[in-house]
Amino acid sequence: MDISIYDNYSGAERDFIFFQIDGEYKICDSLLAIICLRGSAKFHIRFREFDIDKGAYLLINSNTPFFIKEHSHDFHIDVVRVGESVFNLSYDEVLHKRLERLILEQPTNRISNKKLLMFHMIHSYLKVMMKERVDFYRDMIIFEYIKIFLYEACHIMDDTVSAPNLKKKERNITNRFFQLLEQEYKINRKVEDYAGKIGVTAKHLASVIKKTTGKYPSEWMENYVLLESKRILRSSEDSIQNISYDLNFATPSHFGKFFKKHTGITPKAFRDSTFTNE
Repeated sequence: MDISIYDNYSGAERDFIFFQIDGEYKICDSLLAIICLRGSAKFHIRFREFDIDKGAYLLINSNTPFFIKEHSHDFHIDVVRVGESVFNLSYDEVLHKRLERLILEQPTNRISNKKLLMFHMIHSYLKVMMKERVDFYRDMIIFEYIKIFLYEACHIMDDTVSAPNLKKKERNITNRFFQLLEQEYKINRKVEDYAGKIGVTAKHLASVIKKTTGKYPSEWMENYVLLESKRILRSSEDSIQNISYDLNFATPSHFGKFFKKHTGITPKAFRDSTFTNE
C-alpha cells in the first residue's frame, strides 16, 4: 500500500530524501499531510516561505517543489504520505477539488490543542493499522481514515487569502500556472501554451509570474525538469538515454548539456556521486 505513517521528523528524514535539510528544492510524488506537535521550522513551498510551529497543519501536493530551510532541535511532526494510487482508489470528487484549492491558496493553517490531539490519535491509529495483516477490510479502514484526516483539513481551513498583497487576478493566474506546470512540465515547455490555456498573453503571464514569484515561467519550467531529473537519477537505474527521452529532450546530448549547465556536472557524474555518498 502506497502510504507511509511517521511519528516524528527524524523518522521521515531517515527514510525520505525530501525531508533532508540541504537548501535544495525537492519533489515528492505523493500528497503530504503534516501536523506539527512541537518545535518550529521554516518550509519553502514553491516561491513562498511558511513558518511552522506547534498546531500547524501543512498540506503539500504531489510533485510540488519544497524544502525545509531550518528547524528547531525539538521539531517533531506527524506525517501522512498518501501516494496517488491510494488517493485515486479512495476518490472523492468534492474532497479532491477542495484540497486542490486549499493546497494552492492556503496550504497551512493553525488548529486548536483539541484538534491537535484528535489528529495525533488518528495518526496513531493509522500507524497501528498499517502493521495489521493485509486484507480487504484493513485496507478499506485505512482508506476511510485517510479521508477523515483530509476532510478535517478542509474543515479547519477557511478561504482566507494567504497572500493579501497580491491582486486576486494575479493570484489566480499564478495558481493556475503552477497547477498546469505540475501536470505538464515533462511534455510542455512553451510559455505560449500555458498562457493560452490560462487565457492571457505570453507576455502578461511572464510579467505576472515574475512579479509574484521572482522568476519567469521559463525558469520555473527548467527548475521542475531539473528536480525531476535529479529524482530519477537518484532513485532509478534507468539509462540516461531513456531518462532524457522521458523528460522530452530531443537527444541525450541535449539533456546532458542542460543538466551540466545547471549543476556543473554530467548526469552520469551526478548519479555516480549519489551512489558513492550512500
